[in-house]
Amino acid sequence: MTETAVNPLEATDTEVARAYAAERKENIRTFVRTSPDYYIKMFDKIGASAKFTPTLNLAAGLFGPVWFGARGLWNWALPFLIIEALAIVQIARGLFGDLAADAMARIASIEGTLELRRKQLAAAIENNTDKIDVYQRTVDSLEANIGGIRDEAAALAAQGPAIALTGLGILVLAKLAQSLAANTALEARFSDWISDRSIRSGIPMLQIAFSAIFMALIVAAAVLHYSFPGRFTLLSDFPTDPEVRLTSIAGVEGFFNWAVLNGEALFDAITYCIRLVLDALEIVFVSTPWIVIASLIILLTWLTAGVRMAIYSGAFLAYMGLLDFWEKAMTTLALLGTAACLSIIIGIPLGMFAARRPRFY
Repeated sequence: MTETAVNPLEATDTEVARAYAAERKENIRTFVRTSPDYYIKMFDKIGASAKFTPTLNLAAGLFGPVWFGARGLWNWALPFLIIEALAIVQIARGLFGDLAADAMARIASIEGTLELRRKQLAAAIENNTDKIDVYQRTVDSLEANIGGIRDEAAALAAQGPAIALTGLGILVLAKLAQSLAANTALEARFSDWISDRSIRSGIPMLQIAFSAIFMALIVAAAVLHYSFPGRFTLLSDFPTDPEVRLTSIAGVEGFFNWAVLNGEALFDAITYCIRLVLDALEIVFVSTPWIVIASLIILLTWLTAGVRMAIYSGAFLAYMGLLDFWEKAMTTLALLGTAACLSIIIGIPLGMFAARRPRFY
């Protein structure tokens, strides 16, 4: 009578299984560094099922993208950062933002025009001209327009609490999602770390500081830009100086002038080589009878891609010929062929050189 074979990793009471479990726990302790007992329990729970196993990580939910970034999970940190930044922007806009800024700017612009029209109306009344009615209608229209925009501004300002609550809801959902996904993401990184110990483990203070500063800068910039539009020009316009641009242009122009004066022989040689290949291909494609080129293209297409693609190629060539684009199409084909030849001539030796020198690329 034969005994049933038992997988030593599934039989938890065997010496091999106990050794494996002890080694796994030690690896988890080395990897997480903080709260190892908690992560051992969570990783065992996640590893026991092939499906997604939701677990709650309060630290990840509280600190959000900072936690993910500090743990090296940047592929999770950045999407959550965008979501949280959006939520915080909505909260800031709803509570402190100037929601009616655009409307008030429009009112200020119209008021300037209104003041001018009022002066024109007063002058027309004083001189008793025939444009009094025209100016009066213009003034009435502008005043009505301003009144409508003021109502719009008031309605926008009244939306503040709703916008803030929407942002708060998004933030809560994002925090919950991060709390539920954190352990699964970290367990996957742990599995990668087991096979590649060069992956950073633990949660070093430098990484925490970098993640926190990075996230704070992104969120602060987004909040200031979208909650208070127009007040911080540094966030909307790249800081530059016209002198920098002019100096750069002068430097580039000087370089090209030097290259033209001192590199004439080199440029002539490059032009000659390109022209040589291009002229040869133009002779082949343009000067050769169209029926020969078309037949070769259709035949090669049939041999390499099948009958259907050959039919498509024939239809395309017929289209180009019937619309009198044949010569232009062949010239374009010659240009593409020249570019392909140059790419091969340069690319193959460069690739062989780089393949033997990893530092080169």
